[in-house]
Amino acid sequence: MDPEDIKALQTARDRLKDAARPDIVTRVHGTEKLTARERIELLLDPGSAVEYGGIAARTRDGDWVGEAGGVDFVGKVDGRPVIASSTDYTDHGGGYGAGRLGRLFALAVEQRWPVVMFVDGGGSRARHPRAGMGHIETSGPVGRFSFLDGVPELSGWAPVVAIVSGPSFAGHASLAGFSDFLVSTPGSSIGMGGPPMVEAALGQRLRPNELAGSEMHERGGGIDLLVADEPAAIAAAKRYLSYYDNDELDGAAPDVDLDALAPDAGKPYDMREIVGAISDVDSVFELRPRFAPALLTCLARIGGRSVGVLANQPLTDDGAIDHDAASKIARFVELCNTYEYPMLALIDTPGCVANWDLKGQDPSVEPGMTRWHARPLIAHQQRTVPLVSVQVRRGRGLGAALMNGVSSTRGVPALRLAWPGVEIGRRDGYSAVVDHNAFDDVIAPRETRERVSRLLGMFGRPAPRERKKHPIDTW
Repeated sequence: MDPEDIKALQTARDRLKDAARPDIVTRVHGTEKLTARERIELLLDPGSAVEYGGIAARTRDGDWVGEAGGVDFVGKVDGRPVIASSTDYTDHGGGYGAGRLGRLFALAVEQRWPVVMFVDGGGSRARHPRAGMGHIETSGPVGRFSFLDGVPELSGWAPVVAIVSGPSFAGHASLAGFSDFLVSTPGSSIGMGGPPMVEAALGQRLRPNELAGSEMHERGGGIDLLVADEPAAIAAAKRYLSYYDNDELDGAAPDVDLDALAPDAGKPYDMREIVGAISDVDSVFELRPRFAPALLTCLARIGGRSVGVLANQPLTDDGAIDHDAASKIARFVELCNTYEYPMLALIDTPGCVANWDLKGQDPSVEPGMTRWHARPLIAHQQRTVPLVSVQVRRGRGLGAALMNGVSSTRGVPALRLAWPGVEIGRRDGYSAVVDHNAFDDVIAPRETRERVSRLLGMFGRPAPRERKKHPIDTW
């Protein structure tokens, strides 16, 4: 082979590195962000990265041309294979064609590898007349999937993490929406139509963050976590993946007197303290903390084993389950079921409520209340992972069923525990006898962690599956 050809190829590859574009790197760092390659370097284990599409084409003059708009890799995170992709907003606005990601999504489906994507940009950039968000790029490698059907195929099969750190519109926003864990940074924005489209259609000139800011999405449940910066977002992505397909670890028990934390009747308390006292030290990772805050959804470990924790939060709306909380329960049950996380439900709720915050509207016009509260029951009916329920205090009306499933279905808890101060049913003069046969046992709070850990240890690891159970709801 002609040495000059090898030299020309190496020169073209060197031009893709950050060292070859110091002005752009300085500009990116001036916005307190990382370059696309720095993001991937921080995400993947050292020495594990295998790049895809570094060289994408050759001109008629014989010059090698690199992929534009982003970088794509296969590598490892904490020793486990991962697809890693980052758009590059300084290159064609972060837009790039469909073929490369379609190829990588096919690998992810075939191997059941998680995907982590930085998706700031304004949509795809079609290099070929037929390339774009809905077509395989015919000028590049053809994968099994097009740009937007690969991620839905992954839903419920392998974790998909999206990081938005900047403006994310059109196709990039769609990729973010398909993920099962979406983390963003302050000042970012996510929307289907960017400011130019809005101005053309409505005559309103808005900045990206005014149009679809991440802070708005955090309150509305559109993102799972808002963190300070890109290194924190990458750390959150790695932590989320750490619960997936993980061997049991040595989990340290917290040095907490759970009996002292147990709530007295009628007194407010923070359920997060109880979640932390039952879980392994420093293992609790809360998802969507500002959306439907009367309901906590956390990944954690108990006795070294990954679990999903559902818990009512009496500090907010007394722990009542409105339609947002019902939606939050349903999606979390789906997530835990697809990734085989056993579940723990900590119950203290006065039951279900309508959303009365309608700014003077007639509450009766709010659509689909019964449908929203049916969603958790349907999710529990599909659930095949074991669930242990602990009634901490109240479980009135339909509230307990939404947290742990209906007793007559296959979603019934594997173990039902109650603390001594539990309230059953309605508080009225008609109930002369309190029947504790609704529970498998009534225990002191300090016994809870050991009981839960011991029982979950009885359930073996699930057998490998050749197909997913079901997708995860995007909401």
